[in-house]
Amino acid sequence: MENGTQNGVRTNHDRDAWMNGVNGAPMKREYSPDKGKGKALANPGSSNTATTNGGDGYRMDLDSEPKRSSSGAVASPNNSRMNDLPDEIQHITTDILPLGLLLGRLAQWTHARLQDEISNLAAKPLPQASAAVNGNSNYHFTGAEDTSAESLEKKTSLLNTIQDIHTRWVKALVITEWSKKADQVGRLIDIRSHLASQLELFNANFWELIKVKQELHWARLPSPDLKTALEVLTSGEVSWMPDLGYLEPPPISNEEKATWIDNINTMLSVRLSFDEYDRIPTPFRDYTIGSGRVTFTIKGEFEVDLTIGDEDFEKQFWFIDFRFLFTPAPAEISDPVRNFLEAKVNDALAVGGLTGCYNYLHEFILTQKIGELRRQAIELSKGRWIDTLKVERLNRAMAIQYWTHRPHSQNTKSWIIIGVHSSKGPDGLPDPKHPSHLSLRWFRDSKEVKDFDIPFDVDTISTERLLTTVIARHVEYLLTSMCDTLLSKPRFGLRQARLDMEISKDEPLNSFLTVQLFDDENTTLKVDPFTGSFTMFPQSRIILEWQRKLNASQNPAEEGPGSLEHLRCYYTMKDLNSRAKSIGWSVLRPPISTDDLKSIVQSATPSREPYQAVWLRRNDWNPQWFVMTSMSLGGDHWWLVELSGQKPGSPAGRPKMYTRMPMSSDQLSLSDEFFQNLAVYVTGMVSQLTDLRELHSKRMYHSTREAANYSLPPQVKLPTIFVRLSEMLRSRTGASKESQVPWAKEFIQISFMGIRHGTEDEASMLTSKPDATVPSARRGSRLKIVAEARISVTNKAKFRLLKGNVDHDVMFNPHLGQFCLRLRAHMGSPVVNLLSSRIQALERLVDFVEAIHQAGKNAVPESATLREVVFTYTSDPAPGSSQPPPRPWRVHLDLTNDDAINVALDKGNPHLRILDYLHRITNSSRFETLPQWLLFSLPLYRGLEKIEDDWEKLSARNEGHIYVFHKAIDWMTIRFQIATPGGGPSTAAPPRQVNLDIKPQMRRGKQLWHVFRPEVANRGSDEFDRVLTQLVWSHNSNGVKGLGNSAAADPDIGIEPLLALVSDAVKSLVGTQPPPPQPSQPAVSAGPATASTSGAEQQMAMAPTPPQQALTQQQQQQQQQQQLHRFAQQQQQQQLQQGLPASVAAAQQQQRQAQAFAQAQAQAQAQAHIQAQAQAQAQAQAQANSGGGGGGVGVGQNPGQGQGQGGQNQGGYGRPGSGNNRNSALVVID
Repeated sequence: MENGTQNGVRTNHDRDAWMNGVNGAPMKREYSPDKGKGKALANPGSSNTATTNGGDGYRMDLDSEPKRSSSGAVASPNNSRMNDLPDEIQHITTDILPLGLLLGRLAQWTHARLQDEISNLAAKPLPQASAAVNGNSNYHFTGAEDTSAESLEKKTSLLNTIQDIHTRWVKALVITEWSKKADQVGRLIDIRSHLASQLELFNANFWELIKVKQELHWARLPSPDLKTALEVLTSGEVSWMPDLGYLEPPPISNEEKATWIDNINTMLSVRLSFDEYDRIPTPFRDYTIGSGRVTFTIKGEFEVDLTIGDEDFEKQFWFIDFRFLFTPAPAEISDPVRNFLEAKVNDALAVGGLTGCYNYLHEFILTQKIGELRRQAIELSKGRWIDTLKVERLNRAMAIQYWTHRPHSQNTKSWIIIGVHSSKGPDGLPDPKHPSHLSLRWFRDSKEVKDFDIPFDVDTISTERLLTTVIARHVEYLLTSMCDTLLSKPRFGLRQARLDMEISKDEPLNSFLTVQLFDDENTTLKVDPFTGSFTMFPQSRIILEWQRKLNASQNPAEEGPGSLEHLRCYYTMKDLNSRAKSIGWSVLRPPISTDDLKSIVQSATPSREPYQAVWLRRNDWNPQWFVMTSMSLGGDHWWLVELSGQKPGSPAGRPKMYTRMPMSSDQLSLSDEFFQNLAVYVTGMVSQLTDLRELHSKRMYHSTREAANYSLPPQVKLPTIFVRLSEMLRSRTGASKESQVPWAKEFIQISFMGIRHGTEDEASMLTSKPDATVPSARRGSRLKIVAEARISVTNKAKFRLLKGNVDHDVMFNPHLGQFCLRLRAHMGSPVVNLLSSRIQALERLVDFVEAIHQAGKNAVPESATLREVVFTYTSDPAPGSSQPPPRPWRVHLDLTNDDAINVALDKGNPHLRILDYLHRITNSSRFETLPQWLLFSLPLYRGLEKIEDDWEKLSARNEGHIYVFHKAIDWMTIRFQIATPGGGPSTAAPPRQVNLDIKPQMRRGKQLWHVFRPEVANRGSDEFDRVLTQLVWSHNSNGVKGLGNSAAADPDIGIEPLLALVSDAVKSLVGTQPPPPQPSQPAVSAGPATASTSGAEQQMAMAPTPPQQALTQQQQQQQQQQQLHRFAQQQQQQQLQQGLPASVAAAQQQQRQAQAFAQAQAQAQAQAHIQAQAQAQAQAQAQANSGGGGGGVGVGQNPGQGQGQGGQNQGGYGRPGSGNNRNSALVVID
C-alpha cells in the first residue's frame, strides 16, 4: 500500500469477512485505535442518541467498538435489533456495503487515474517556445500565459480529469453525509419492507376470498320451480323442458336408422334440386348427399357437411363437420375450432343461407392460408434463410422482403406481398362469378412488376417454394438483362465470342450465365438465392476481385455487362503478356497517341464502346511493324499497323498504314501453335503488302485472289497475288511496249509459303544483291520470308529437256507444265524485284533451250539450269564419205552472273578464235542465234584451220604467211603474204599480199558464204587476180559457185572446198617472181585509206610490216588515247542498244574503260617490240627467222610468245609465230 492512501479505512486485502458473517458465522470485528478525534454528540447525556459519523453504540460506524459492560462483556444481543423493534419487523442487511470500502476503492481509482494522466501529459509534445526549458539554464519565465496548442491540449486534458475525479468525490461526500443518518434510514427501510409484505398478504387474501366465492356459486341451490313441478305431477312430462339424457331412450334399430337417413337424404336432394337450386352459389355446385348430410367440396379450400333439422324448406341448414382441403393443414380440426366454426357457420346459414356459408368459409380459408404462409416465412427467417428475410404482417396480408443484406443495389429493396383480392367490379360490388382470391404482388428493386408469370399454388401452401420461384425470376431478370445487353453488342451479336445462358424457372441455383474469356476459358456467373450476391466460377484471384466489383455495383443489370467485359480484357491482357514473352513475342506500350489509336479502332465498327488495346511484336521483326488487338463489346479486331518515323519532340509515332486482319476472338489460343500461325500470317501480310506497294509504285497490273495453299497451316489463309509476266519482264529490260511472252501464260501466281530463320551469313548474302532493299536497321535480322511463284508454260513439249530441279530454288514439273520459283527475302523486302531477275534468267534459259531446239538435230542439249546451259553441236558428215562423223563440240554457258553470260568452249574448238564475238552475241538481244550461228559457221572455221595447217610449213620456211582478221562475227578477212625470192638480207623485197573477205549472203532464200577480194583504190589487176580467176572464181562444183570476180559456197559442203581452192591458188605463186610494175598503174599508197574504205580495212592496210619505221613515244600515246576513246564509244552504244539501266551501264563502262586502258598499254608495248624487231631485221638484211613470234594485242588475253605459240589472243592483231597458231585469235576490234 502506498503511503497516504488509507486513513484507518479497510482495504480490499482483508481476508476476514465482516459484514454479515460467512455462512451465518458472527463477524470478526477489528477496531481502529482511538486517534483522539472528537465526537460530535447530538445528545451527550443520552447513550441511545446517534453520533456524528458513527458514534458509540451504532452499527453504521463499522470501526467503532460496541458498548461493553463493566466486566468487559459485549452488550446484550437485543441491541442487534433496530432499537428494540418488534420481532415481526426483519432488519434488512442484504447488499449493504461498508462506507470505508467505498472510500478506499475510490481513493485507489483516483490515484491510478492521476498516474495515468501524468504519464499521458508527459508523453505529449512540448510547445515550440518552451522546448528548450529542460536542461537550459538560461531560460527565464516571462510571466506571459502559454497559449500554444500543445499547452492548451494538456490543460484541457488535466482539467477534464480533475473534473471527473471531483464529481466522483462529491458523490462520495453526499453518501458520507447520508451515512450520518444511516440508523434512521435503516429503520425506515425495515418498516417500509414490513408494510409492503403486509400489503401483499392482504391482496393475496382478498383474491383468495374471491376465488372461494366463485367456487361456491355452483354449489348454491336454485329456487324451486313450482310451474314445472305442477306439470310433472299432473301430466308426467314437460313439453318445454329438453331431454337432458338422464334416462337413456330405447335403442333404435338399424332399419329405423336407415329409414331416417333415407328420409333426410331425400329431403336434402329435393330441397337442393328444386327449392335451393337458384340460390346455390357456383362453388357449391359440386356436392354429394349421403348419411343424412350434404357435403359441399371446394377444391383446394375446404369441405363442409350440412344437414337439415326440419321438413320445412324455409328453415336453415345446420353445420355438422368441416375439413381443410389444402396442405399443409390439420386432418381434423380441434373442438374449440369446431365449436367456433359451428356457431359462425350456423349464423351465416341463418342470415345468408348457402351463399353466406360459402362466403364466410371462403374468407376463413383465405385467412388461414395467409396465416400458414406467414408461419412458414417466420420459420424460414429463423432457419436457413436467417438474416436474409424480413416478414411483415399486414391487414389480411403479409409482406416478405428478400435479399435484405445484398451487397449490390443497396439503395433498393425487393419484396412480395401476399393478400386477398376482393375481385370487386368497376361499381365496387363483389362479382359473384369471380370470388375473392389470394393475390401476389412483386416489387423488384423498389419497383412493382406489373406483368410477371409466377405460379402461385394456393392448394399446396409453401412459402419457400414461392420465395424460391420469385427469386428465380429475379435471377432470370438479372442474367437475361446482362445477356440481352451483351447480345445487342456486335461482339456477341455477330457470334465472335461464346455466350451461354441457362435459366431455371424454379431453382435459381440452376440459372447461370457463361461468358467466354479467352480461348477455351470461360467464366460462369451465378446468383446466390439467399443473399442475392453474385458468384463467379472458377474461383481465382482475378475472378474474385471482379466478383467483388460486380457485387459493389448499384445496378448490376446495367453495369454487369461492362464489368464482365473489363474482366475479359484484363484476363486476356494478363495471359497474353505472360505467354507471349516466353515464345519470342513482346507486349509493348502503345507506340502511338490516344487519338490515333482511337481512330484506328473506331474505323472498324460504328460502335463507340470502351476498348482495350494490346500491342504485340516479334523480336525479329522490323521495328515499324506491330500487331494490335482491340477488345471491346463492339467486337474484337486484330490490326496490322505500320508506323512512320516519330515527329521531332513527339514521343509517339504516326501510323503510316493499318489494316484489319480477318481474325476473331474465337480463334484465340495461347498455345505455341497459335503464336506460330500468327507470326506466319502477319509476316505473310507484311510481305504481300510490300509486294503490292512495289507493284503499285511501278504501275504494274496486279490482282489478288483466294487460292488453296497447302504449305500454310489450315488456320492461315492468305490471298494469292497475280501479276503479268510481260510487265515483270518489261520492268527488268526497260521495254517501252508490252508484248506477250510466247512460251508462258500471261499471269504469274505468287503465293506466300512461310517463314524461316537463317544465319547472319545467309542474310548478308541475300542483301548483297542490288535488288535487295532490306532496311539498314534490320540488316542482321534472322527472319526471312519464303514465297513461291508459279509460271505455266504454253507448250510442255518444248521443255522436255527440263526435268526436276532447274536450280536449287527453281523446279519444273513436266506433267503440269509449270515452273515453280522459290523466293527468299527479308521481312519488309519486296519479292517481286527478286522475281523479276529470276524471270529474266528463266526467260533467258527458255530462249536458249528453244534456240537449241530450233537449231536442228546437230545441236543437242545436254543440261539446262538457271546456272548453266550445256549443249553440243556438230555438222553433218559429207555425203558418200567413209570417214567417221565430225566431232561434236561442247559449249558451256555460265548464267550465274546477272550482268553477263560467260561462254566456255572445249580446247581445240574452231570457234575459239571468235570467243569474244560469241560472248558479245550471247549477251546481246540476238543471243538466240548463237546455236544456229555455231552450226552455220562450223565448216568455215574448220576450213580455216585446215588451210592454216597447210601454210604452217611455208611459214616455217618464211616463204608465206596467212592471217585471219575478224572484223565482225560474220565478216572476216584472210590475208596471204608471199615472200619475194632473191636478194640479200639488207635488200629484201617487201612481201606480196592479198586480202580476201568472207561474208554470209542470202541468195534465193538460202544463206551462202561469199568470198571476194575487197576493192582498193588505184589497184589494178595483179597476179593474185589472175590465179584466183583461173582457179577459184570460175570453179563450179562441190557446192562452190564461181561468180567471175568472187565465189559463193554452200555453208555445209562448199565452204571447206572453196577455202582449199583459194589456198591452193595463192600457194601456186609461192617461189615465183612478181610481174614487173606497170607505169599506168601507180602503186598503192601506204597512207590513209579513201573514204570508201572501212575502218577495219584501214587497220588491215596499216598493219605493221618489217620495213616500217618505229613510232615515236608521242605518236604511241596519241594512238593509245584514240583507240581508248573509240572503244569507249563502241561500248556505250552497245549498252544503249541492250537497254541496260544507266547506273549499271555506267559501272560497266567504267570497268571496261579500265580494262581497255590496260589493254592499250599492252598493245603499245607489243607494237614497240614489233618495231624494234623490224628495225633489226632491216639493218641486218637477213633472212626471216624461222621461229620469231610476234604477239597480238587486243581486247582479250595477253599475246602469245615464243616459237610455235600464238596463245589465245582474243581480239588482237599481229604476226603469229612459225608454230601452230590455229588457236590464236587474230581479231581486230573496230
